[in-house]
Amino acid sequence: MTQARTAPVAPVRDHRIDFYRGIALAMIFVNHIPGVLYERFTSRNFGFSDSAELFVFLAGFASAYAYGRPFLAGNPLVASIRALRRAGVLYLVHMALTMATIGLFVWAAMAFGEGALINHLGLGHLLTRTLDTLLGLATLGHQFGYVNILPMYMVLLVFLPALLLILRAFGARAMMAASVAFWIACGVWRLNMPNYPNPGGWFFNPFAWQVIFAAGLYCGLMKMEGKAAIAYRPWVFAAALAFLAYSLHVTVNALWHWQTSLPFHFLIKDIDKTFATLPRVLHLLALVYVFAYLPRFLPSLRVSRENPLAAMGRHSLPVFALGTMLSLSAQVVRFVREPGFLLDTALVGGGLLLQVALAAYLDWWRVASRKPRSQPAERMAAGTPAMPLGQAPARR
Repeated sequence: MTQARTAPVAPVRDHRIDFYRGIALAMIFVNHIPGVLYERFTSRNFGFSDSAELFVFLAGFASAYAYGRPFLAGNPLVASIRALRRAGVLYLVHMALTMATIGLFVWAAMAFGEGALINHLGLGHLLTRTLDTLLGLATLGHQFGYVNILPMYMVLLVFLPALLLILRAFGARAMMAASVAFWIACGVWRLNMPNYPNPGGWFFNPFAWQVIFAAGLYCGLMKMEGKAAIAYRPWVFAAALAFLAYSLHVTVNALWHWQTSLPFHFLIKDIDKTFATLPRVLHLLALVYVFAYLPRFLPSLRVSRENPLAAMGRHSLPVFALGTMLSLSAQVVRFVREPGFLLDTALVGGGLLLQVALAAYLDWWRVASRKPRSQPAERMAAGTPAMPLGQAPARR
């Protein structure tokens, strides 16, 4: 019988995780304003993967601490319920963003006399198939463009207890092997969550993206145990750099036809986002490996808690929600105004500043809203004598 794994001692918080999550949030915000000048400088222009893969990987990493630790400590039911509750919170946030998106574009269409805005992001189905589309929105089958990553994250959290159960029974490697096997099956048989009322499946296919989430979970669990998911080896580091350079070459020079013409299954050669194909996953893992070991060469890359991007990463859900609405509002502005350098700078710079401000406020509120512990001296100063330990209060 396999012995249950014990929960590791919690290490000191690594603010680099929040920092990179903040970078992912910033790039998601910029990428959600298509055509904006600064979109050219985000990671998707320099490799196979983009900010979405990094965000999901780091979500898995954080889940190791939030849910993996109590699960392995002997509270699997409590940890599972917490994960499901978090999925419920994400559902509520997603529905709020969906309704806010509808309101924003309907208002903009009426205010600016631009009926074309109604067809933006797939909102036109509300007019042609109203009841079916409303049912699809409520059941997550119909998702608007740029408001479709949270449903995938919800499904991943529903999967999480199963991953942790495999981990507890058979070990971390078995968990990762099961995740990879499911990812391969998903690519071979084209498994996906169904759309409704439209045909097809989800743009962010959770059956495929779970392998990225599981990789982050695996790395987080190894870090909690004081181990490296993949130890530093000069040849591995060099190979990761070489793959990043190859990916950069293909992306910058638009050599997609050469990549996709290779005589392999699409899961191995294509740069497909829906099914999280191998080039995208390998690019992400190479990036993570290089940046994980880069501080040994560049000690200046240490990140403090006060870093604005780290603050954004600590409050990823509210910052993501705000960034989503700001990016959609920027899309409306660029639709009705002539885009240019000054407008793009104002939209991107102002949006990022608002997200940093929100993160700073949430950091402040987290401290300010804590109830101070009452000290005996303070009670005496207030005229209330401190009660000796174990003495019952007198009845009046």
